[in-house]
Amino acid sequence: MIAAVLTLHQILLMLTLLSVGAICARLGWFDEQIAQALSKFLLWFVTPALLLDAFNQPFRTDMAYGLLLSGMLAVLFHIMAAILAQLLIRPRHFTQCAIARMGAVYSNCGFMAFPLISAVLGTDGVFYGSAFVGVFNLFLWTHGRRLLVGRERFHLKNAVCNAGVLGTLVGAVLYLFFHFQFPSLASDFISTLASLNTPLAMLLIGIFLSQCQLKDLLCRNVILPVLLRVSVLPLTFLFLLLCLHVPAWHSAGPTLLMVTLLCASCPAAASTVLMTSSLGMDSSYGARLVLMSSLLSVLTIPGISLLASWLIQ
Repeated sequence: MIAAVLTLHQILLMLTLLSVGAICARLGWFDEQIAQALSKFLLWFVTPALLLDAFNQPFRTDMAYGLLLSGMLAVLFHIMAAILAQLLIRPRHFTQCAIARMGAVYSNCGFMAFPLISAVLGTDGVFYGSAFVGVFNLFLWTHGRRLLVGRERFHLKNAVCNAGVLGTLVGAVLYLFFHFQFPSLASDFISTLASLNTPLAMLLIGIFLSQCQLKDLLCRNVILPVLLRVSVLPLTFLFLLLCLHVPAWHSAGPTLLMVTLLCASCPAAASTVLMTSSLGMDSSYGARLVLMSSLLSVLTIPGISLLASWLIQ
Protein backbone atom coordinates (compact mmCIF):
# COMPACT_ATOMS: atom_id res chain seq x y z
CA MET A 1 0.00 0.00 0.00
CA ILE A 2 2.81 2.43 0.89
CA ALA A 3 4.52 1.74 -2.45
CA ALA A 4 1.25 2.41 -4.30
CA VAL A 5 0.71 5.72 -2.45
CA LEU A 6 4.31 6.85 -3.11
CA THR A 7 3.91 5.91 -6.77
CA LEU A 8 0.66 7.87 -7.08
CA HIS A 9 2.30 10.89 -5.39
CA GLN A 10 5.24 10.79 -7.81
CA ILE A 11 3.02 10.43 -10.88
CA LEU A 12 0.88 13.40 -9.83
CA LEU A 13 4.05 15.44 -9.28
CA MET A 14 5.34 14.59 -12.75
CA LEU A 15 1.99 15.33 -14.39
CA THR A 16 2.02 18.72 -12.66
CA LEU A 17 5.45 19.44 -14.13
CA LEU A 18 4.16 18.25 -17.50
CA SER A 19 1.23 20.68 -17.28
CA VAL A 20 3.67 23.56 -16.58
CA GLY A 21 5.46 22.73 -19.85
CA ALA A 22 2.14 22.64 -21.72
CA ILE A 23 1.03 25.98 -20.24
CA CYS A 24 4.35 27.64 -21.13
CA ALA A 25 4.04 26.34 -24.69
CA ARG A 26 0.45 27.62 -24.93
CA LEU A 27 1.65 31.05 -23.76
CA GLY A 28 4.30 31.04 -26.49
CA TRP A 29 7.25 30.93 -24.11
CA PHE A 30 8.44 27.57 -25.46
CA ASP A 31 8.31 26.55 -29.11
CA GLU A 32 9.32 23.51 -31.14
CA GLN A 33 12.86 24.83 -31.63
CA ILE A 34 13.36 25.09 -27.86
CA ALA A 35 11.86 21.62 -27.42
CA GLN A 36 14.30 20.13 -29.93
CA ALA A 37 17.25 21.82 -28.16
CA LEU A 38 16.05 20.53 -24.77
CA SER A 39 15.63 17.02 -26.14
CA LYS A 40 19.22 17.00 -27.44
CA PHE A 41 20.50 18.28 -24.08
CA LEU A 42 18.55 15.56 -22.25
CA LEU A 43 19.73 12.86 -24.63
CA TRP A 44 23.44 13.69 -24.72
CA PHE A 45 24.09 15.08 -21.23
CA VAL A 46 21.36 14.34 -18.67
CA THR A 47 20.60 10.71 -19.62
CA PRO A 48 24.26 9.55 -19.53
CA ALA A 49 24.75 11.43 -16.25
CA LEU A 50 21.71 9.70 -14.77
CA LEU A 51 23.05 6.28 -15.75
CA LEU A 52 26.61 7.00 -14.60
CA ASP A 53 25.25 8.31 -11.29
CA ALA A 54 23.34 5.06 -10.73
CA PHE A 55 26.55 3.02 -11.14
CA ASN A 56 28.66 5.35 -9.01
CA GLN A 57 28.69 3.34 -5.79
CA PRO A 58 30.89 0.78 -3.97
CA PHE A 59 31.09 -2.59 -5.72
CA ARG A 60 29.10 -5.43 -4.18
CA THR A 61 28.96 -8.92 -5.69
CA ASP A 62 25.33 -9.48 -4.79
CA MET A 63 24.28 -6.20 -6.40
CA ALA A 64 26.31 -6.94 -9.53
CA TYR A 65 24.45 -10.25 -9.84
CA GLY A 66 21.14 -8.45 -9.33
CA LEU A 67 22.09 -5.97 -12.05
CA LEU A 68 22.63 -8.81 -14.53
CA LEU A 69 19.30 -10.38 -13.55
CA SER A 70 17.55 -7.04 -14.07
CA GLY A 71 19.06 -6.82 -17.55
CA MET A 72 17.85 -10.33 -18.37
CA LEU A 73 14.32 -9.49 -17.22
CA ALA A 74 14.40 -6.32 -19.35
CA VAL A 75 15.32 -8.39 -22.42
CA LEU A 76 12.46 -10.79 -21.62
CA PHE A 77 9.97 -7.93 -21.34
CA HIS A 78 10.93 -6.25 -24.62
CA ILE A 79 10.83 -9.51 -26.58
CA MET A 80 7.41 -10.32 -25.09
CA ALA A 81 6.12 -6.79 -25.76
CA ALA A 82 7.37 -6.75 -29.37
CA ILE A 83 5.70 -10.10 -30.12
CA LEU A 84 2.36 -9.09 -28.57
CA ALA A 85 2.35 -5.71 -30.33
CA GLN A 86 3.09 -7.42 -33.65
CA LEU A 87 0.16 -9.78 -33.11
CA LEU A 88 -2.40 -7.32 -31.71
CA ILE A 89 -1.70 -4.13 -33.69
CA ARG A 90 -2.34 -4.95 -37.32
CA PRO A 91 -1.90 -2.64 -40.37
CA ARG A 92 -5.48 -3.15 -41.53
CA HIS A 93 -6.78 -1.61 -38.28
CA PHE A 94 -4.17 1.14 -37.79
CA THR A 95 -3.18 3.66 -40.46
CA GLN A 96 -0.02 4.47 -38.47
CA CYS A 97 0.77 0.95 -37.39
CA ALA A 98 4.51 1.46 -36.80
CA ILE A 99 4.00 4.39 -34.42
CA ALA A 100 1.19 2.53 -32.62
CA ARG A 101 3.44 -0.50 -32.08
CA MET A 102 6.29 1.68 -30.89
CA GLY A 103 4.03 3.49 -28.42
CA ALA A 104 2.79 0.16 -27.08
CA VAL A 105 6.16 -1.57 -26.72
CA TYR A 106 8.38 1.21 -25.36
CA SER A 107 7.70 2.76 -21.96
CA ASN A 108 8.85 6.11 -20.67
CA CYS A 109 11.27 4.35 -18.32
CA GLY A 110 14.13 6.73 -19.05
CA PHE A 111 12.24 9.82 -17.92
CA MET A 112 9.58 8.52 -15.52
CA ALA A 113 10.81 5.25 -14.03
CA PHE A 114 13.88 6.59 -12.20
CA PRO A 115 12.02 9.16 -10.07
CA LEU A 116 9.31 6.58 -9.38
CA ILE A 117 11.83 3.91 -8.40
CA SER A 118 13.86 6.37 -6.32
CA ALA A 119 10.76 7.39 -4.35
CA VAL A 120 9.51 3.83 -3.82
CA LEU A 121 12.65 1.65 -3.68
CA GLY A 122 15.59 4.02 -3.05
CA THR A 123 19.10 4.02 -4.53
CA ASP A 124 19.34 0.22 -4.87
CA GLY A 125 16.22 0.27 -7.00
CA VAL A 126 17.66 3.01 -9.24
CA PHE A 127 20.83 0.93 -9.63
CA TYR A 128 18.87 -2.12 -10.81
CA GLY A 129 16.66 0.09 -12.97
CA SER A 130 19.67 1.35 -14.90
CA ALA A 131 20.02 -2.11 -16.47
CA PHE A 132 16.41 -1.97 -17.70
CA VAL A 133 16.96 1.51 -19.19
CA GLY A 134 20.13 0.33 -20.93
CA VAL A 135 18.30 -2.63 -22.50
CA PHE A 136 15.40 -0.30 -23.38
CA ASN A 137 17.79 2.00 -25.30
CA LEU A 138 19.34 -0.91 -27.14
CA PHE A 139 15.93 -2.24 -28.25
CA LEU A 140 14.62 1.27 -29.01
CA TRP A 141 17.48 2.06 -31.37
CA THR A 142 17.34 -1.33 -33.11
CA HIS A 143 13.82 -2.76 -33.11
CA GLY A 144 12.09 0.59 -32.47
CA ARG A 145 13.94 2.53 -35.16
CA ARG A 146 13.53 -0.31 -37.63
CA LEU A 147 9.76 -0.21 -36.99
CA LEU A 148 9.71 3.43 -38.10
CA VAL A 149 12.20 3.53 -40.98
CA GLY A 150 11.96 0.00 -42.36
CA ARG A 151 14.73 -2.48 -43.01
CA GLU A 152 16.28 -0.54 -45.90
CA ARG A 153 17.03 2.66 -43.93
CA PHE A 154 18.08 0.93 -40.71
CA HIS A 155 21.76 1.00 -39.65
CA LEU A 156 23.09 -1.10 -36.78
CA LYS A 157 25.54 1.61 -35.67
CA ASN A 158 22.57 3.60 -34.35
CA ALA A 159 22.09 0.84 -31.77
CA VAL A 160 25.31 1.68 -29.96
CA CYS A 161 26.13 5.25 -31.03
CA ASN A 162 23.58 6.93 -28.77
CA ALA A 163 23.92 8.40 -25.32
CA GLY A 164 21.61 5.99 -23.50
CA VAL A 165 23.44 2.83 -24.56
CA LEU A 166 26.89 4.41 -24.24
CA GLY A 167 26.11 5.72 -20.75
CA THR A 168 24.97 2.28 -19.64
CA LEU A 169 27.96 0.50 -21.18
CA VAL A 170 30.51 2.91 -19.68
CA GLY A 171 28.85 2.85 -16.26
CA ALA A 172 28.53 -0.94 -16.23
CA VAL A 173 32.15 -1.51 -17.33
CA LEU A 174 33.51 0.92 -14.72
CA TYR A 175 31.40 -0.72 -12.00
CA LEU A 176 31.67 -4.40 -12.90
CA PHE A 177 35.27 -4.64 -14.10
CA PHE A 178 37.15 -1.73 -12.56
CA HIS A 179 35.11 -1.18 -9.36
CA PHE A 180 35.59 2.53 -10.09
CA GLN A 181 33.98 5.43 -8.25
CA PHE A 182 34.23 9.04 -9.41
CA PRO A 183 36.10 11.52 -7.16
CA SER A 184 34.03 13.92 -5.09
CA LEU A 185 33.89 16.88 -7.51
CA ALA A 186 33.11 14.72 -10.55
CA SER A 187 30.53 12.76 -8.55
CA ASP A 188 28.77 15.96 -7.45
CA PHE A 189 28.79 17.29 -11.01
CA ILE A 190 27.26 14.07 -12.38
CA SER A 191 24.62 13.93 -9.62
CA THR A 192 23.64 17.57 -10.18
CA LEU A 193 23.30 17.02 -13.92
CA ALA A 194 21.30 13.83 -13.33
CA SER A 195 18.87 15.67 -11.04
CA LEU A 196 17.69 17.70 -14.06
CA ASN A 197 16.15 14.58 -15.64
CA THR A 198 12.65 14.68 -14.17
CA PRO A 199 11.83 18.42 -14.39
CA LEU A 200 13.32 18.92 -17.87
CA ALA A 201 11.82 15.70 -19.26
CA MET A 202 8.35 16.52 -17.99
CA LEU A 203 8.54 20.10 -19.28
CA LEU A 204 9.66 18.77 -22.66
CA ILE A 205 6.82 16.26 -22.94
CA GLY A 206 4.38 18.99 -21.89
CA ILE A 207 5.60 21.17 -24.76
CA PHE A 208 4.95 18.41 -27.30
CA LEU A 209 1.54 17.63 -25.76
CA SER A 210 0.38 21.27 -25.65
CA GLN A 211 -1.37 21.05 -29.03
CA CYS A 212 -3.36 17.91 -28.22
CA GLN A 213 -7.15 18.17 -27.96
CA LEU A 214 -9.25 15.92 -25.70
CA LYS A 215 -11.43 14.80 -28.61
CA ASP A 216 -8.31 13.52 -30.41
CA LEU A 217 -7.63 11.08 -27.56
CA LEU A 218 -10.94 9.21 -27.60
CA CYS A 219 -10.51 7.14 -30.74
CA ARG A 220 -9.65 3.52 -31.46
CA ASN A 221 -6.22 4.34 -32.90
CA VAL A 222 -5.21 5.86 -29.57
CA ILE A 223 -7.09 3.83 -26.96
CA LEU A 224 -6.09 0.33 -28.07
CA PRO A 225 -2.28 0.88 -28.16
CA VAL A 226 -2.51 2.81 -24.88
CA LEU A 227 -4.41 0.01 -23.13
CA LEU A 228 -1.79 -2.40 -24.39
CA ARG A 229 0.98 -0.14 -23.02
CA VAL A 230 -0.38 0.63 -19.54
CA SER A 231 -2.31 -2.53 -18.65
CA VAL A 232 -2.04 -5.57 -20.92
CA LEU A 233 1.76 -5.68 -21.24
CA PRO A 234 2.57 -4.88 -17.58
CA LEU A 235 0.04 -7.41 -16.27
CA THR A 236 1.27 -10.09 -18.70
CA PHE A 237 4.83 -9.34 -17.58
CA LEU A 238 3.81 -9.58 -13.90
CA PHE A 239 2.27 -12.99 -14.63
CA LEU A 240 5.53 -14.13 -16.27
CA LEU A 241 7.64 -12.84 -13.36
CA LEU A 242 5.51 -14.73 -10.85
CA CYS A 243 5.55 -17.91 -12.97
CA LEU A 244 9.35 -17.69 -13.09
CA HIS A 245 9.47 -17.19 -9.28
CA VAL A 246 11.64 -14.08 -9.67
CA PRO A 247 11.34 -13.08 -5.96
CA ALA A 248 13.20 -16.30 -5.09
CA TRP A 249 16.06 -15.72 -7.54
CA HIS A 250 18.04 -13.32 -5.37
CA SER A 251 18.10 -11.75 -1.92
CA ALA A 252 16.72 -8.62 -3.60
CA GLY A 253 14.28 -10.63 -5.74
CA PRO A 254 11.16 -8.69 -4.68
CA THR A 255 12.97 -5.42 -5.43
CA LEU A 256 14.03 -6.70 -8.86
CA LEU A 257 10.42 -7.65 -9.61
CA MET A 258 9.09 -4.23 -8.57
CA VAL A 259 11.84 -2.33 -10.42
CA THR A 260 11.32 -4.10 -13.73
CA LEU A 261 7.53 -3.97 -13.34
CA LEU A 262 7.56 -0.21 -12.67
CA CYS A 263 9.76 0.31 -15.74
CA ALA A 264 7.40 -1.82 -17.82
CA SER A 265 4.29 0.00 -16.52
CA CYS A 266 5.28 3.56 -17.44
CA PRO A 267 3.38 5.50 -20.14
CA ALA A 268 4.44 5.51 -23.78
CA ALA A 269 8.04 6.59 -24.30
CA ALA A 270 8.86 10.22 -25.06
CA SER A 271 10.75 8.81 -28.05
CA THR A 272 7.35 8.05 -29.59
CA VAL A 273 7.27 11.82 -30.12
CA LEU A 274 10.96 12.70 -30.38
CA MET A 275 12.04 9.98 -32.81
CA THR A 276 9.00 10.33 -35.07
CA SER A 277 9.52 14.12 -35.15
CA SER A 278 13.18 13.73 -36.11
CA LEU A 279 12.18 11.39 -38.95
CA GLY A 280 9.51 13.76 -40.30
CA MET A 281 6.64 11.45 -39.33
CA ASP A 282 3.36 12.32 -37.59
CA SER A 283 4.64 13.26 -34.12
CA SER A 284 1.16 14.54 -33.14
CA TYR A 285 -0.13 10.95 -33.15
CA GLY A 286 2.78 9.91 -30.95
CA ALA A 287 2.00 12.85 -28.63
CA ARG A 288 -1.59 11.65 -28.27
CA LEU A 289 -0.35 8.19 -27.28
CA VAL A 290 1.99 9.71 -24.69
CA LEU A 291 -0.68 12.01 -23.24
CA MET A 292 -3.43 9.38 -23.01
CA SER A 293 -1.12 6.78 -21.50
CA SER A 294 0.21 9.37 -19.01
CA LEU A 295 -3.32 10.19 -17.88
CA LEU A 296 -4.31 6.54 -17.48
CA SER A 297 -1.06 5.71 -15.68
CA VAL A 298 -2.28 7.76 -12.70
CA LEU A 299 -4.59 4.80 -12.03
CA THR A 300 -2.77 1.86 -13.62
CA ILE A 301 0.73 2.20 -12.10
CA PRO A 302 -0.44 2.44 -8.45
CA GLY A 303 -2.96 -0.34 -9.12
CA ILE A 304 -0.38 -2.68 -10.66
CA SER A 305 2.13 -1.83 -7.90
CA LEU A 306 -0.47 -2.61 -5.24
CA LEU A 307 -1.36 -5.91 -6.94
CA ALA A 308 2.32 -6.92 -7.24
CA SER A 309 3.03 -6.01 -3.61
CA TRP A 310 0.08 -8.13 -2.49
CA LEU A 311 1.06 -11.12 -4.66
CA ILE A 312 4.71 -11.27 -3.51
CA GLN A 313 3.99 -10.96 0.22
